[in-house]
Amino acid sequence: MTDLSWLEDYGENDYEGYDMSILKMDEAYLSVSARDEGLPYRIYRKHVECIKCPFVKLEQLSSDDSIIVDGLRIVLQKTPNNIYRISTQDVDPLASTDPYLCEFGEEFGEFGIYNVTVTPTGCAVDTIKNAVSIGFPVLTVFLIYCALFLGVFGVVYAGKRLLRKNDAEEKKKVEAKKRVKAIDTFRGISIVIMIFVNYGAGGYPVLEHAAWNGLHFADLVFPWFMWIMGACIPISLMSSFRRQTSNKSIFFNVLKRSIKLFCLGIFLGSGSTLECMRVFGVLQRFGICYFVVTIVCLFLMRRDLTKSEHKIGKFLSDLINLYKGWIAVLLILFVYCMLLFLLADEGCPRGYLGPGGWHDHGKYFNCTGGATGYIDRVVLGKNMYQNPTSKEIYLGTQAFDPEGILGCLTSIVHVFIGVQAGMILLVYQEHSERLIRWLSWSVVCGIIGGGLCSFSKDDGVIPVNKNLWSISFVLVMCCFAFLLLSICYVLIDVKSWWSGKPFLFAGMNAILLYAGHEMTYGHLPMRWTVYCGKDHGTHLIALFENLWGTGFWVVVSYYWYKVNYFFTI
Repeated sequence: MTDLSWLEDYGENDYEGYDMSILKMDEAYLSVSARDEGLPYRIYRKHVECIKCPFVKLEQLSSDDSIIVDGLRIVLQKTPNNIYRISTQDVDPLASTDPYLCEFGEEFGEFGIYNVTVTPTGCAVDTIKNAVSIGFPVLTVFLIYCALFLGVFGVVYAGKRLLRKNDAEEKKKVEAKKRVKAIDTFRGISIVIMIFVNYGAGGYPVLEHAAWNGLHFADLVFPWFMWIMGACIPISLMSSFRRQTSNKSIFFNVLKRSIKLFCLGIFLGSGSTLECMRVFGVLQRFGICYFVVTIVCLFLMRRDLTKSEHKIGKFLSDLINLYKGWIAVLLILFVYCMLLFLLADEGCPRGYLGPGGWHDHGKYFNCTGGATGYIDRVVLGKNMYQNPTSKEIYLGTQAFDPEGILGCLTSIVHVFIGVQAGMILLVYQEHSERLIRWLSWSVVCGIIGGGLCSFSKDDGVIPVNKNLWSISFVLVMCCFAFLLLSICYVLIDVKSWWSGKPFLFAGMNAILLYAGHEMTYGHLPMRWTVYCGKDHGTHLIALFENLWGTGFWVVVSYYWYKVNYFFTI
């Protein structure tokens, strides 16, 4: 049971002798009473996302064997994402099949106080103080920002009425260059959500990246960004073809842009320590995929986009124009599958797709990521991401880079599916023709991707996994991308029910927004904290601050739009 609080307030600082002021976000107190101190009671924990994992010794206890003493008070972290067991077994870890006295923790919550009374036959869990709801503050922040938005909107509207500004020139500018606003809006949605997630997403686990398999809110934005980049590639190339730009010039322009993206990624996210400098990252993957897919399209895409006169050929004109490119991309996918299922590190099974560590009870402790992680460790050594999400959950010791080498191959497939969306836009001019094909691709990708993972989180031949950038992940993400583009297209370009703003502004300067929010991370006025030497303390403050920072960049993108500044690489 949780208490509803508009401000996520735990109440008095001193609650029956417990100092509530030292508790941070998602923390709670646990008091343990041992009725028979002669028995060596030990407490273990496991994260709820740690699939097929044993229970490990509780880190907060200083005693090496984690023996519980009567009257012990512990500050529990990451509630309610951990579950606990008390046992008299002298083992570490405690296997899920080992005997134990009791299990608890799923009912715990932020700022709660709980007492566990341990006896030789079991445990009794009592709630001394109810937890505080972490969902209710979302409504508080929503109402605050609605009030701010309405206030600012009212002032701006009144100012425009007072000054009677003539926006005829802006209308002429819009009419002069007709473009599909849904594409910019889609890109803007992706970058705005990406900034929000990178800033912390309010500290809500469901909004953060999945630990390994599965799909969370944060896992959508990077692949959507990649996909919409692919959709723009054939549009850009056809513009160059119409200007009769030579293949040589296009090639070197693409190469130059890819190198710039890769180097910008190094600058923003690789650190300054040469020994463990991270080589691959978000923009590096953009650069690699942009280069490969654009070159494939440059030399293998048909330049005459007229529809076939044959009935079947007319219906499949978008596929026919790209069939050579599809052959090349499917060959890349074949190479990826061979490496993924035939290559393995010493002591690891072929085709292993797990996170290593204590997954599957530690059978493959040093096999993090299977072939994907193995290739990175051999080629990159220490020059890769050192602290993946899986390490915190599965307690492994190996580094793993979610933007590593092997994942670039499936990312190329991912971007090329986006190219198909752009080709549909070029070949078909009727709204219905475009929407039918986008939605058909959405259904096909969703069915195949869902089939590969058996429409489940951890089952199936290939689970949905962003860390591995698995092919099922690619297809499911493309399913959502086609669907979102279709929705934006109907609302913005077909029905004109929505202008796409404010995401439209962000989409026109997406790379600059990404670089800007990375370079200014931790600086006012984008980021701030309330207390010295502490984090935000509550989801309420974290969510308010994260949305503040995200909104700041949306306002900046609007300013750039108004001064007609658009940054390209």
